[in-house]
Amino acid sequence: LLKLITLQIFWYLTVTLGPSNQYPMLLLATLIVVINFKIYKPQISKGHYLFSIIFFIVYGIIQEGLFQYFDLVNYNQNNFPFWLTSLYLVFICYYGDVFNFLEKKSLLTLSFLGALGGVATYMGGVAITPIESLTPFYYIAVAVGWAIFFPLSIRVFYKGYIWHKVLDASLYYSFDLSGFLRHKKGFTEELNFKKGLKGIVTGGTSGLGLAASLEMADQGVEVIITGRNEKRGSNAEKKNNLLKFFQLDMSDWENISKFVELIEPQDFVVLNAGGMPTDFTKNANGVEIQFASQLFGHYYLIRELNLRGKLKDGAKIIWVTSGGMYLSNLNLNNIFKNNEYDKVSTYANVKRAQVTLLTYFKNSFPNQVVTAMHPGWADTPGVSSSIPEFNKKMKGKLRTPLQGADTILWLLASSENIQSGELYFDRKRVKKHFFWFTRPSKKKIEKLKKILNDW
Repeated sequence: LLKLITLQIFWYLTVTLGPSNQYPMLLLATLIVVINFKIYKPQISKGHYLFSIIFFIVYGIIQEGLFQYFDLVNYNQNNFPFWLTSLYLVFICYYGDVFNFLEKKSLLTLSFLGALGGVATYMGGVAITPIESLTPFYYIAVAVGWAIFFPLSIRVFYKGYIWHKVLDASLYYSFDLSGFLRHKKGFTEELNFKKGLKGIVTGGTSGLGLAASLEMADQGVEVIITGRNEKRGSNAEKKNNLLKFFQLDMSDWENISKFVELIEPQDFVVLNAGGMPTDFTKNANGVEIQFASQLFGHYYLIRELNLRGKLKDGAKIIWVTSGGMYLSNLNLNNIFKNNEYDKVSTYANVKRAQVTLLTYFKNSFPNQVVTAMHPGWADTPGVSSSIPEFNKKMKGKLRTPLQGADTILWLLASSENIQSGELYFDRKRVKKHFFWFTRPSKKKIEKLKKILNDW
């Protein structure tokens, strides 16, 4: 109650003294906003709070400027009435406590309240200030302006409208731990797996693969985990008796064929195995090792499973890619030779190739659901060993392996309509390209498909 009285006193002082004391009122408004944040501690971040303030001020300047430009009102000032900005600034103090009950009100209700409150406030202001309403349309414009602003402001403050888009566009605050915690607030589905499901997770002995496999095994899913390291595989098997380890190097295509012969029909395959060898090496077939395992080997695995009837109708195939591919342009010259080999850029290139072929995979496996996901930035053994500087710099800001694997689990367990051929991140379908220069030509895509099938 004291807060409301204080804000009303400020409003009165602003409309009566503001025209001749613009900058002192702006200073006082700023002080009130800071004190409000310290005392009432609204449940949003400082960045979100500051963004909301900026949004309020910018909207106010545009709205008042338009009223003045169209001669709806005379402020009786030679310059723009910046004292009005003080009112938009202090208006943020109502959010986070006073207006909490409005958070879930309908758009129509909020628009009506905004229009009603706006007109009443402006009429009161005109009555006690030098402002002149030049036409009855002024109050109509005020009603329209506030019918738009008020529901929009509620969404900006309480729902993070625009703010979340800004953070996601930064990538950093989307892929990191804070991005996952922010996105998680929108998760609506509990992940419950049907008992009796059987599937494969390549690279399932550590990191994302192990985290996903353990979560599924804990819910009664039988998971075959593959990997190169027998000791890791043996240790993983001990964590849950529903995990079964097969030693398998995805760059060794002959062993992939033998592996497929040994297993039963599967409900899903998670193509997760990765790695970034320091030096340029090839597999026995002459293909660069990252391409040989993560693209060619995985494609060979699911093709063999399908040809031999080891993939059930409706089975889900998930390619685990990387957000690093967003900055990578598909380069086919490095599949067989690379005099300037760089493990990180090669890894990103392979992941770009995986995403590039999603439509092709969708058409090649019409009886299955083929998707890809990227985990953001997760704290896994692969990250710490392959890019230690990044891991050190991001300490405390990386997702856990289970948080990174969340979208894998969601794609496998969700009852929602998962679209084959699409890329997902944090339980949402996302763009495959952020930048024009990463879009390969049709000619390059056809060439990649031919290379893949020839080999």
